[in-house]
Formats: sequence, C-alpha cells, structure tokens
Amino acid sequence: MRRLFIVCTCLAILAACSGAPAATPVPAPTFLPLDVALDASRISSPVSAYLLIDASGARLVAALGFSSGATPTPLDPPARQVWLDPGAITDDLIARAQPTGDVRYLAVAATGALEGPGAFGPDGAFGYLMRPRTITPLPWQETTVAFLATTPATGQAVRVTGALIASQTEAVLVEALGPGGAPAPQARQVKLRAPLRDPALLSRLTATPGGAVRYGMVQVEGIWREGALAPMGVRYVER
Repeated sequence: MRRLFIVCTCLAILAACSGAPAATPVPAPTFLPLDVALDASRISSPVSAYLLIDASGARLVAALGFSSGATPTPLDPPARQVWLDPGAITDDLIARAQPTGDVRYLAVAATGALEGPGAFGPDGAFGYLMRPRTITPLPWQETTVAFLATTPATGQAVRVTGALIASQTEAVLVEALGPGGAPAPQARQVKLRAPLRDPALLSRLTATPGGAVRYGMVQVEGIWREGALAPMGVRYVER
C-alpha cells in the first residue's frame, strides 16, 4: 500500500510538471557599435564603445588598440570620437575604469542623443557630442568560437579567445591553427569585420611567406552582429 502511494504521488508530480509552461531563455541584450551608430539615421539599441578618460576629459571611442605601448590608443581619429559632458561621468564609472598608462578606460553601453558631425570638446577637437541618459558597464558574455558559430548574430557583446587569420581584406577567428597558420581540420570559425584597423597588433602576428597573411592567438572584445564579429579591442595572446 505504501509503495502504491509513492508511485501515485510521483505520477501526480510528473503530470503537474508536464502541464507547466516551458521556461523561456532570457534574450541577451543587444548593442550597436559606436562607429555604426555615427552613420545611422536612427539608433534603436544602446551604443557600445570604450569610455576613455584622459587629461582632456571623457569621450567614447569605437575601438582601442592595446599593442602599441602601455597606453591604449583610439583606432579612430578625433573626428570620429564622441565628447561627453563632464557631468555625465559618475564617480562609480571612474572607479570602474581600468587605469592603464596615461588613461582610464571601460567598455560601456550608452544611450542618448548624438550630435554632429561638428566641433566639440576642448578646442573643438572631437567630431561628435553625446549627452547620455545612461552609461553602464558593457556586460561581456564570455564565449567560444564554437558557440558563436552556431549562435544568431543579433548584437551581443562578447569576449572570445581564438586564432586570428588576417589579410588586408579579410579576417577570421578559428578554434585552432594547423601548420603554417592554416585552420586546423574541422576547426570552426567566425568572420571578423575587416579590414582590421590595428597595425601594431598585426605586426605582432606571425606572417606567412610573402607577408600577405598574418596569424596568431588573440582575445577579442566586440559585438556579434550581422554575421560577423565587430571588434572593439583585440589583444595579442602570448603562447
């Protein structure tokens, strides 16, 4: 009798569970790279960028280079950088920003109206202005090349390590390299938005005979959208 009671109880629990709605995964937040936002007629997603704080003040830059010395350097000229009103930068953001060389930096998501092109900031040096409604640290998703290769590219902020293979016009990130810098057999890969804009990084990579292609291990922070990874920062990984 006790055994029958236990069986009936278990069946009742299973029946109740089967009638419950399946849990729906929470969608990852989506972001628009700053350089894309500057050319867009309408911005419908938070803008992803690096907040860069130095002696001139605070601004948003689309991408930073980390291979030309101790201080990260913007990969876009001032005319493609976004000046921020000093009041927009809170003590919390300053505390979260990484001090490196002569600057502090932090990957952020920003919302607000963009103004420009024009002349903004000290001496009118910067091409755009944002008076942000919100600035928050960008929530990186740590992931792999294999996962990205099977994931729809809808604007996720991702951090991924893989083998970079780059030419002047193309770049891919692969799971592993074979001899001579070719992708290893069966290695999955994703496209990077090319051409890469960091000559100091490219100079650290191994060149194939003739120098048309370079390859090496890197860590990429960027936005996974429209079938490609738009890099914000690429760091060389020592082997």
